[in-house]
Amino acid sequence: MEYFWIALGALIIAWIVYRKLQMRKLDLTPAELSDRLNKVPRPVLLDVRSRSEYTSDHIKNAKNIPAREIRHKLGQLEKNKRNEIVVYCQNGSRSAAIARFLHRYGLNVKHLEGGLVAYRRVES
Repeated sequence: MEYFWIALGALIIAWIVYRKLQMRKLDLTPAELSDRLNKVPRPVLLDVRSRSEYTSDHIKNAKNIPAREIRHKLGQLEKNKRNEIVVYCQNGSRSAAIARFLHRYGLNVKHLEGGLVAYRRVES
């Protein structure tokens, strides 16, 4: 019975490590985004912050769909199914969850590490 708990613990740890590695594949650094914005085709930028946050500051040409509305607006995102979609928020926490969801939905999605705050540091 003791081996069962050890094996179960090892499986849980392996699953957690696997999930973290999977998420890393979705991560995009601010410097990488800056480079991609200067190339063709440009990625679609998706700002998942609230409308007021978006209005106060956002990356040029970003589309705003607040995180709480994503499930209802998947049709708008499906139009960009062939394009890379870069999801961001203020510091990267909300957008990480949205990126995982959109990836499971089948979209070509990346998550901006550190969000708008990190991007602004690299941009200036």
